[in-house]
Amino acid sequence: MRPGTQIAALAVVMIIAIGTAVLPAMADTEGSSTGSFNLGNAAPSVISITMNTGNGVAMTPQAESWIQMDISDANTLDDINEVQVIIKTNTTDTSDPDSVTDKATFRWTPAGGDKGTWSLVGPTGSTWSIDNTASMGPPKDNRGATVGTWHLLFLPGKVARESNTWDIYVEVTDKGGLTGDKIVWGYTMNWYGEISAVDTSYSFGDIGLGETNKNISTPSDHNIDVKTISNGNYKLSSKSGNWTKGSDVAVLDWDGTLDAGHFALKVDGSGSVDTSNYVNNHISLAAPRACVHV
Repeated sequence: MRPGTQIAALAVVMIIAIGTAVLPAMADTEGSSTGSFNLGNAAPSVISITMNTGNGVAMTPQAESWIQMDISDANTLDDINEVQVIIKTNTTDTSDPDSVTDKATFRWTPAGGDKGTWSLVGPTGSTWSIDNTASMGPPKDNRGATVGTWHLLFLPGKVARESNTWDIYVEVTDKGGLTGDKIVWGYTMNWYGEISAVDTSYSFGDIGLGETNKNISTPSDHNIDVKTISNGNYKLSSKSGNWTKGSDVAVLDWDGTLDAGHFALKVDGSGSVDTSNYVNNHISLAAPRACVHV
């Protein structure tokens, strides 16, 4: 027999022998155990901050300004518990109290509607304000994503300081207490001013021909009081036109040399004719001015 044939025959015999052998009874040879692990909480992140206003990126008191924030969280946006926005002057710290001139704080929370709720934290009782209708976070259905966009529409207060060094700081906090933040610098707050007359009328009483330096008799304090509100430096100026009564006309003169039928007015903030200036019929616009019509 050839060697190859012998090997084949032995193999057949061995298979038959194993198949007919009686095997001993054995218990289970495998067991199982259930394990678990928790994913670590990842801190949220502020990706970008963008400012947009009707004047490009310059803010103006009492005019709408937009802030857009792109925020991410590896645990999904459902993990975000709060977004805080601080708008401040560069020399003001984020931990300083809110102030009508230098710092305002806004806050978003996920409760209160499909897109969460924005609120003004401070300064309270001021002209800083927020548009709650247009300000929003991601809709609830989109909070399963890891990146989303928040919008804040606000109006700076009337006395928010005129400056080109305003900052926008955004801090986001997740449900585990972890935070992420970002700050952008160099934003401008434009000049703002307004004026209103407290004393809307006044009188010199009887004036004799040729009389000079006649003070106002009414109001009794001999002043014309005005109210001004401004976020920066300004000058108060006065102007007047000719005065009329029926067909009679008194012509305003502003150089102090009076002809017949002319009159002149002097004005001074301290109430002294010694340092007063003649009132003109126009206002110079070389600098921000609050105008008083007399």
